Amino acid sequence: MVVIVHFLVDADDFALGRATQGGAETHVELERVVPTAGCAMPFFWAFGTEFEAFERSVRESDAVEELRLLARVDGRALYRVRWTETAPSLTAAIAAHDATVLEASGGRTWSFRVRFPDHRDLTAFHEDCRERGVDLHVERITTLDAEHASEYGFDLTSKQSEALRLAVEAGYFEVPRRVTLSEVAEELEISQQAASERVRRGADAVLRRTLLSRSEGDR
Repeated sequence: MVVIVHFLVDADDFALGRATQGGAETHVELERVVPTAGCAMPFFWAFGTEFEAFERSVRESDAVEELRLLARVDGRALYRVRWTETAPSLTAAIAAHDATVLEASGGRTWSFRVRFPDHRDLTAFHEDCRERGVDLHVERITTLDAEHASEYGFDLTSKQSEALRLAVEAGYFEVPRRVTLSEVAEELEISQQAASERVRRGADAVLRRTLLSRSEGDR
């Protein structure tokens, strides 16, 4: 049975974390990707303001062979990174056990949401990380069915669901608003741009499922 694990890991325990933690004001999020031995975690988004300093810091990392800026949009930047041969640690373990990174983001500490084909692969991954000296702090393990049910069938990621729920409860959508997006971001401990993306994407998923999926007869 497919399982999904949510865990925390220190930035020092994997290549991307070590390379990007020099930007104290920068929040990093991975693009969803299936890691392979030759190309683990090649794309990521950075949210912040000091992009030039951030890029210099990443390029100075021994783990990074090349960093390429692909796009800059609304206070965020998309990068492609090529790692040196000695870089993989956590990423190599993920690739070795047929896992898919569904979500990953952080700064000094990273939060991962990773899908495994079954419990045996997850157990083997955990043992592999222990042997590599990677200290994981597992927060939650769920089945695919349970996770989908918990998101009410709206195709929300856990982070979108968390941000959208907080925004609704705090009165962000009320007229007049009781809280600002900046306050929502502060509560989530992420940048305002990251909060905006999660809230807008979450709202879009819910509205599309509830409004656009209805049949003509329902309307």
